[in-house]
Parts: sequence; C-alpha cells; structure tokens
Amino acid sequence: MPQRRPHPAAAGRTGSDGRDRPDATRRRVPAGGEAHRRGERILRDGSAERARSRPEPAVRRTPNKAVPAPRAKPPVRRPPPRTPLTAIRVPLGSSNRRLHIVLVIMAMGLSLCAGRLLQLQGFDSARYTADSIDALTRTLPLLPSRGEITDRNGAVLASTQPAVAVTADPTLVMGDKPELAAGRVAQVAGILAPYLQMTTDQLVPLLTTPNTHFVYLKKQVPALTYTRLAADISKAGFYGVFREADPIRTYPNGSVGSSVVGFVGADGKGLGGLELSMNQELSGKSGTETYESAPNGSKIPLGDSKVTPATNGLNFRLSLDSELQWMVQERLAAQVVRTDSDYGMAVVMNVKTGEVLAMADAPTYDSSNPSAASTEDRGNKAVSSPYEPGSVQKIITSAALLDSGTATPDTRISIPYRLKSGPLTIKDAFTHTSDPLKLRMRGAVAQSSNIGMALLTRQMDRKKLNDYYEKFGLGQTTGVQLPGESAGIIPGADMSDIQRDQVAFGQAISVTAIQEAAAISGIVNGGIYNPPTVVSQVTDSAGNTVDLDKREPRRVISAKASAQVRDVMQAVMDSENGQKNLRLEAYDSGGKTGTAQRADPELHKYKGYVTSFVGFAPLNDPEILTYVVLNNPKGSFDTGTSTANPVWRDIMKFALPRYSVMPDKTKPNPKRTTW
Repeated sequence: MPQRRPHPAAAGRTGSDGRDRPDATRRRVPAGGEAHRRGERILRDGSAERARSRPEPAVRRTPNKAVPAPRAKPPVRRPPPRTPLTAIRVPLGSSNRRLHIVLVIMAMGLSLCAGRLLQLQGFDSARYTADSIDALTRTLPLLPSRGEITDRNGAVLASTQPAVAVTADPTLVMGDKPELAAGRVAQVAGILAPYLQMTTDQLVPLLTTPNTHFVYLKKQVPALTYTRLAADISKAGFYGVFREADPIRTYPNGSVGSSVVGFVGADGKGLGGLELSMNQELSGKSGTETYESAPNGSKIPLGDSKVTPATNGLNFRLSLDSELQWMVQERLAAQVVRTDSDYGMAVVMNVKTGEVLAMADAPTYDSSNPSAASTEDRGNKAVSSPYEPGSVQKIITSAALLDSGTATPDTRISIPYRLKSGPLTIKDAFTHTSDPLKLRMRGAVAQSSNIGMALLTRQMDRKKLNDYYEKFGLGQTTGVQLPGESAGIIPGADMSDIQRDQVAFGQAISVTAIQEAAAISGIVNGGIYNPPTVVSQVTDSAGNTVDLDKREPRRVISAKASAQVRDVMQAVMDSENGQKNLRLEAYDSGGKTGTAQRADPELHKYKGYVTSFVGFAPLNDPEILTYVVLNNPKGSFDTGTSTANPVWRDIMKFALPRYSVMPDKTKPNPKRTTW
C-alpha cells in the first residue's frame, strides 16, 4: 500500500535534529517544492523521478568561418508547483453537532410513524376493519323467476326455464405454475366442450385471456347441464369455472298471441307486448347472497353469510283464447295474402265484460325469434296504428244522434244526388234510384249513405257531437294493458262545418281498431261501456290474487238508444247485400261494412282504401263482437263486403259455438228503410 503523504502544512515544522522549530523560525515550503527545484517529479506513491533534460540543439559549424558567440538564453518561466489532489482536505464540523442532527431526524421519523400507528389503531381502526371485511366479502345477486303468462284456459304462452351463464377466471384455471398452465387449460376445455357445445379451439383462447379475472364462456346454459358440468370439473380437481343466473324465456306457442304477449331481450327485460308494459310486475324483485370469501374467491364454509331471498314476478292469466287466437291469425293472414293488403287487424271481444278474446295482426312475428320479422311487424297495429275508419263510424255517429234525440231509426231523410260541403262535394258510393232518394235513418245506414248521415249530423250541435265521441273513448287511449297505444285524432268542439260533415261517415277522424271495437261493444251492450282488457287475472308466486288498477264500466248511452242502434245494424244484415253476402247462417246478428279513403303516409294524400267490417251476435243479447280491418287491399278488393266480411263470418262461426252461444236464427223480417 502506498505511504500516506504528510499534510503540506506539516512541512518545515521540524529541524534536522527532528525537533520542532519555533514558530518564528519556521519556513513554509510547499510540498514538493524542493523536488521541483531539483527538476524532480513527485509520483503518487511519494517517490521522486528526475525530469528528462531536453537535448541541446546541435550547432551547425561552417568551415573557414569564425564561430559566433552564443546568445544569452531568456529565463525559463516555470509554472507554480501543483498541490497533489490527495493532499486536499475539507475541514469537518463538530462531531457532536452532526450526531445531534441525526438524532433529531430519527426522532422526527419515529414520531411520524407513531402518529400514523395511532391513527390506524386508535382513531380509524373501525373503518379499516370494515374495509378489511369488505375486501373479503362477496355479494351475489339472486335473480327472481320471471312471471308466467298463460291464456284464459291455462295454456302457457310465456314461461321461464332455469339457466345460467357459464363464466371463468383465467388466472385460477391456469394455476400458479406457468409450466403446467397449458395442460390444465386443455383439460378444462376438454371437460367443458361437450356441455357447452363448443370446441376446445373456441374455449382455450377464452380460458387464457390475459389480465382479467372474468370471462363469459356461454350464456343461457340449462341449469341441469351446468350441474353436471360443475360435478365433472370438481371431480377432476380444477377450479375457476363459475356461473351466473341467466334464465331462458320460452314461448311454447310461437307466434300465437305474439303481438299481445310480446318478447324479451338478451338481458331478460321486456321489449314488446305485455312483456314490456308489465315488465316490472313480471320481473319481480332481486335478492342478494352475502358471504365471506377466500382470496381466490371461493366461499369460506364457516364464514358469515346472509341471504335475502328474491321475490318472484307476478303471473298473468290473459283473456286471450289461444285456440281462437290461432284461428283468427291464420284466417286473417290468408286474407291479407289473397287481397294483397299491406296488413290486416282483427279484434274479438266479449261484449259483456270487455275482455279481448283474440287480437291479431298480419303479418306478425314469433316471440321466440322476433329478429326474424321486420321492425314494423314486431308491434301491435290494433292498438298503435290509427286510420280513418270509414262507414263503420256511422254506427258511432248514429248512437250519438239516437241518444241525443236528434233522430230515430224511422227519421225520414230526403237525400240529393250530391251535397255541397264548403268547397267539397259529398257523394254516395251507390247509384240513387230517385232524386231525391227518400230513406229513413235505418235505410241510410243500411245503404251506407254518406249524404244521409251528413244531413242528419248537421242537425246536431258540434260540441255535443264531440262530447259523445269522447264519451265513447275516441281521441284518447282505452287503457288496454299494452304498450304504444295511440289516442287517435278527433275534431274539437269548434270543428268546422266541413269536418262535421266528414266525421259523420268516418273521414277526417282517426281511430285504432281497439278503440272502435270497444266503442261499438259498449253501444250495443245496452249502452254500458266496458274498458277493453287483455288481462283476466294476476297472481303472485303463492297463488294469491293481486288487484291491479281495474277500470269500472260506464254508461255511454241509454238502453233505449242501444236497442235502436241494434235495430239499424240489423237493417244492414237484412238488406239485399246483407242477406246475400253478410249474414250468419245460424244466428241473428247486426253489422256494418266500412270503406274509407286511405291516407298515404309517404305521399301525404289519399291513395287506396281501408276496408273493414264490424258485427256482433246474438242480435238481442250480444255476447261476441268481431272487428276486421284490411289496409290497402289491391285489385277488385275495395269494399268491406269483399275483403273483411268473409273473415268476420269465419271467425264468428268458430267463436259462437265455442262459447256455447245457442243459435237463434229467425226468418228475416226486414223493417222499412224508405218512405
């Protein structure tokens, strides 16, 4: 090891005899200064090395010439001697002071630690304890069973099948040994594949998803299938496959009643029909299961747990008759195809209760596969698509005229060939046999005279006419338990003369099929209006009846006026056209055809027709009413007689015997329609 060189300040403090010199006689000589004067260099190890002398330049001698005297050399300026770096020392402070500073810093650190410890253990101990418990506590939702929907006879229209969504935690499936992960994943995928109806190539990427603790493997797996799957996974000694409740909504009857029943989405929430309008009641209320879990998520067997059970949804028994519903749908769909109509609607009602026995659209959709149908076909046009009803509206206008005393079935009318209405001209669709044509009110309805109804309605106050329309439920929703119901449009109490003329025979007014059917049912039912309903009964999971908002019947016209309306509707069936084309063979009935100009939503003008027929039976004690509407039939099918009435007759022939309505056919005895 090289010797430590003495501090430069120590040089010259001792004499040749080794004794200290007096301060006054000491001479400070820089370290290495003497060596520099001798031309030596001091090395790091303290030894001296003599500096190499530069060779004197050779003096060129010139022969035969005298040698010049050498010049005097200028003095060489040498740099001052350098003090070696190893000899520099920085003077240090007091060791006691340094120790005090270190101790103060340590005391401050210990004080901070002690304060934090006091905060954790003293002041915030309860909160951190709760946080610790929460970190080890899992809460899982317990899904309720969605309520069942049946028809009036108990046939299941919508039910829920227990099922689960199979999930996995890739980190648990692969384990904590990377070298074994591939083998474990392959084995787990092999077990899952047959149960989930997937290939191992599909499962392996899911089971090895990086940076996640949760992946979906398959949704809506039957509960029994998962039970078997879980048993095999457990038997093989693997962990990391879990489940979530994911019930399957099934519709055993497919498209039967689908426009009323509706359908649910992938999340189990209603998206159409009763499934949507009664989603909250059908869904029930979720429960929870709370338990202590291990760090890997497994339940600690003896840990604290709490279960709040779910409340299952309510069960709905509809007023629909699934067999009658199927028949109506099939017959209506066939007629839509035959007449090349845009669509058709049919409503069958129990006149005495307001229950809807059948409500059909054509085309329609299958509740089990709604996405296969177009968007416009996944609704219920009978409640959501308003239209101008045409001559069927004459029955409702007649009820207002008869109940108000403005007219009677035998009121005489002189009907001109044409009737001026502002800038417009009203005409009839049939040829007049005389001018003026002399008809009673009964005859004006039987022959569907637009002019005759306009003349009668001009005798009635505008506000009173509007009040009757509102009393019959027009211009407002009926409250039937289905989504998207339209209120339609009726002129206000300040309607113009032209509007009053047109609404009398079913133009310049829009209604829905359910509005029109319910209004006419109330009119012929002794004047008692029963709000239409598609729900007969609601029960909870224990079978107890649940009362929902029940709307009460109301009187809309007198019993006398109701009988008079049935009189004029009988005249329709007793007319020449009625006896030839409209009547039922075994029942006395009343009815009315309808043909209205169709408002085209794209062209914003009238184009084509809306044809319809409404009728009831038996005549004197009505029980069943059916209303059929076809929108925009093509070709020669442009009247209610040729398009809607054949469907009406087939439905009534099926429905009346089914509900034990005894035949009451009598020999026709037409009343006078002219004067």
